[in-house]
Amino acid sequence: MMRKLTLIILLVLSCNTVKGQIFGQDKEGFSSIIQPSSTFNLNLKDNIATLNYYRESMLSDYSSDREYRTEEECLIESKTEAQYLSLLANSWKQQEQIFKKTGLVYGIDLKGTSSDGISLLINDEQLTTSSAISGLIGFRWQKRNYNHHNIEDYAKLTYNYRTESVEEKNFIKAIESEAKKLLSQEAITKGKMQELLFFIGTKEIKSKIESIEDRIEGVTKSKGFVDPVKVEQNLTNRLNTLALMQTQIVAIKLDIVNYQAKVTSGTSNAIYQALDVLKNRIATFETNLKSKLIKPLGLKLDYKEYKNASKWSTVNGILDEAIETVGFNLYKHKMRVVAPVSNTDIIKAYQNYLNYLKKDKLSLEKVNVAKGETYSLQRRLIYFKGGFLGSSFKYDTAKDSSSISDRFITQNFQGYQIELGYTSQLKRYNFLGFNVAMSRTSNINRLTPTTYKFQQEDTSVTPNIITESELKALSGPFDRFLRFGLSFDYVRLFPFHDSNASEEEIKKSKTLLSLNPYVRHYFYDRSETLKPHTSLGVGIYSFNKTSGSIAGGLFIQTDDVFNVNRSKAINFAKQISFGIVFKVNIKSFDPSS
Repeated sequence: MMRKLTLIILLVLSCNTVKGQIFGQDKEGFSSIIQPSSTFNLNLKDNIATLNYYRESMLSDYSSDREYRTEEECLIESKTEAQYLSLLANSWKQQEQIFKKTGLVYGIDLKGTSSDGISLLINDEQLTTSSAISGLIGFRWQKRNYNHHNIEDYAKLTYNYRTESVEEKNFIKAIESEAKKLLSQEAITKGKMQELLFFIGTKEIKSKIESIEDRIEGVTKSKGFVDPVKVEQNLTNRLNTLALMQTQIVAIKLDIVNYQAKVTSGTSNAIYQALDVLKNRIATFETNLKSKLIKPLGLKLDYKEYKNASKWSTVNGILDEAIETVGFNLYKHKMRVVAPVSNTDIIKAYQNYLNYLKKDKLSLEKVNVAKGETYSLQRRLIYFKGGFLGSSFKYDTAKDSSSISDRFITQNFQGYQIELGYTSQLKRYNFLGFNVAMSRTSNINRLTPTTYKFQQEDTSVTPNIITESELKALSGPFDRFLRFGLSFDYVRLFPFHDSNASEEEIKKSKTLLSLNPYVRHYFYDRSETLKPHTSLGVGIYSFNKTSGSIAGGLFIQTDDVFNVNRSKAINFAKQISFGIVFKVNIKSFDPSS
């Protein structure tokens, strides 16, 4: 019953958002390293399923009401590097006092095992099953430790990097000046000039470098630059259209004279015919006025009193001014074709800035790397665990009996376990765990599984009927005792990025490799079958900082290094056993957060 209840709780919790995580485990699914996160693990070789569920509630958070100088403020207030170093040192000391917090960690561990496979954990027909449930409560404290030994190197690097910003502004001004020169020479439009200066709004250096390189390529190929041949053709066509419109004005004035004559002495039909001719002539004039060649000039022509010839004389004067302007622009353009506009200067200005940015990128990367190494987070956890364990299996009593029920019995066992442990995170990717445990348990995992075959002959019928059956049971001396354990774990996480990666690159890197060597030493009280012995192991796992991710790995372990509990000693290589673990990070843990 306890086994089924444990597994039901395990399944329910795995369907909700929980927090608990261990980086690795031994053959029994145990680790002394505790972190507030959560995983569901399957040991496919030893048929062990575990769920580790841990949460943290803050007891005291960072002292947000206490003020300190930021690094930027230290730079702004400093007139010399020595002054900056002094302000920075005080700031680091202040932050070490501010960035401290404590929390209460609590949670549960659930474990289920089956000799016949994970799929039979909730089936009543397997040879043996075991389950365990335990609760955890602990106190965790963490703080920020600054690397004061390297503060002089860091201050020098960041202070000198700050002074280069003035130089960058000069490079940008040079590019702006060249772009405005091209605009004044009508080699580019205002829209093109905005495109050439678009990089100014880009903040990230990598993106800015890519933008500058695109601009250099575009200017080199004269993309978006004005085509001299097309410009000359457009100006010529515009000039011809303006001249045509003046010719149309002459015709309109004649039509007005004709219309006025018809009004004086003509018939009504003649008047209407003269008016239609005048309107058609004006419609043709308006078509040219609204064309792509003339409309950009923005000519303000007033001919609402279209029957007034003097108004058309005023319009003609405006066209004269437009013809003079367009003709002058055509002349200037022809002169530029003789001495074409060069884009060499703006390309040179771009290239100077590009070289600076590439050099600056290396400096910025050094600054980012140095910032990531200015301090480390130190986390400590002391915890207590206590719980119950139980097992049920078919046991061969080895009694001489003609009855199967007398020879084979269902053996049940209930025990308990209590632990006191300590976990420490050193710097970013190093974790230590130590655990002292006492449990009332049994030697069920050392009993021998055996399959028995039985034949039963029914002589009441002819011919006799023989029936066969099989039964699986554990055999050997069954022992109950107190087990005391000392456990030590070390975990080193290896990120898949360069050791000198920036903080931004570290955040983007989600997958890490976890290396977990561990030692277990056990000694016993009231045991008739076991003596103190030591186990060694190492696990290699993929670890993902993303919640809901799937990972896994393998472990190698020796259960009795010194052959204390073996009737015949075997060499170390033959002691080694392998295991594969499948892991689901329900709620993961970010070691760098």
